[in-house]
Amino acid sequence: MQRFLSVILFSVMLMPVAYAGGIRDGIPVPVPSKPYENSCFYIAGPVMLHYRIWNDTLSHPRGKVILIHGFSGSTFCWRKNIKPLVDAGFLVVAVDLPSFGYSERDPELNQSNSNRARLLWQLLSALDGGEWSSWNIAGHSMGGGVAEAMAILEPARTRSLTIVSGMVFQKSSNLINTVSFAGRNRHVSKFLVELTEEKALTYKSVSRLLKSAYGRSPDSAEVMGYLTPLLIEGTAEAALGIFTRSDEVVRMNIDSLETIPVHILWGSKDKWIKIGVGKKFHEAVRGSEMEIIPGAGHILIETHPEEFNRLFVPWLIKQNPLLTCY
Repeated sequence: MQRFLSVILFSVMLMPVAYAGGIRDGIPVPVPSKPYENSCFYIAGPVMLHYRIWNDTLSHPRGKVILIHGFSGSTFCWRKNIKPLVDAGFLVVAVDLPSFGYSERDPELNQSNSNRARLLWQLLSALDGGEWSSWNIAGHSMGGGVAEAMAILEPARTRSLTIVSGMVFQKSSNLINTVSFAGRNRHVSKFLVELTEEKALTYKSVSRLLKSAYGRSPDSAEVMGYLTPLLIEGTAEAALGIFTRSDEVVRMNIDSLETIPVHILWGSKDKWIKIGVGKKFHEAVRGSEMEIIPGAGHILIETHPEEFNRLFVPWLIKQNPLLTCY
């Protein structure tokens, strides 16, 4: 573990700083050349975030949902889960975390859970137009820790919290959790070491990573969905900043989650973040609900979308009855 981390830290220091994206003025700002039809940019503090939004023209949505992807992912990861939420009347936002997807690559950015959570709350506040409203927060894998931090920082604004095979914590320990997670998983560890050697951003290496996470071989569309934004200049050094710049800006623990509806979803065959992590989190958060999808691996939102949506969407509907005001 120490050798693995030493290689990562030393290699990051040798990397040049680069970012190919541009900054736009305004809050929020549509992008002239859009990665997707509904792509927008928003400048949150020092970094530009890419997000996508659905049902934003509804005057009275059932509720508001933000979806947060995991390591090396993007809004692409949630493509099989959007329609059921839209059909149920939710306003849906999927966001690219800094350094991933089409958000800005800033190797100097603090990438702790609490700092990312602050940036995402800035985005949601802008989307609310200065009015107070509550949000249903869902995070997968690395995004699960960010989602948890968002709920802890703003419990009054959190309608519900959904953790999907998440890198959760009981006290602030983002860097420790991330490094130990990477070191335990040989596929992730190899991917990160290859990143430092500028070898990882290839079709073959991403395909290998997804095969481990999916529990099956990915098709070409799946590989390219991940690979395309990873090829943006500056991705490697910015992503590896997770290991060098992730000091929490706020002390956090799970006590405040007891006042929030918490839903925990896990795959029974998750080899990346073992199901025992979810069970311990479930035991620690009183009143939380946990459901397991048999046969699913780590990225169950993509490999088992029907089963996932059947559990996720009705639970959200229950937390957001139509008569509730936002």
